[in-house]
Amino acid sequence: MNYSTFVIFTLGMAAITFAIRFCVIGMAGSFEMSARVKQTLRFVPITVLPAIIAVEVLGAGSNMMFTLENPRVLAAIVCTIVSLRFDLVWVVLSGMLSLIIFQNIV
Repeated sequence: MNYSTFVIFTLGMAAITFAIRFCVIGMAGSFEMSARVKQTLRFVPITVLPAIIAVEVLGAGSNMMFTLENPRVLAAIVCTIVSLRFDLVWVVLSGMLSLIIFQNIV
């Protein structure tokens, strides 16, 4: 794939994503959701985020590796410990730094 094809695909995907989100946001005021739907939708980020994190930390399929030899698992442990005491900025910074360190050590 050459550069111009990449740029065209990227701009096309951005335009489609924008159109879908714009339509949904535009329609949000035109109908009323029930209280049960609103209450259920509050839990979507709480359930989706751990699923995304687990795949990124552990891998997927035959590449899944839940051992202390995996630098991502070690960095996730550091992030978990830091999150018990400090704000989100420190969690992100400690995760990035620990991942860099563990990737070069392990």
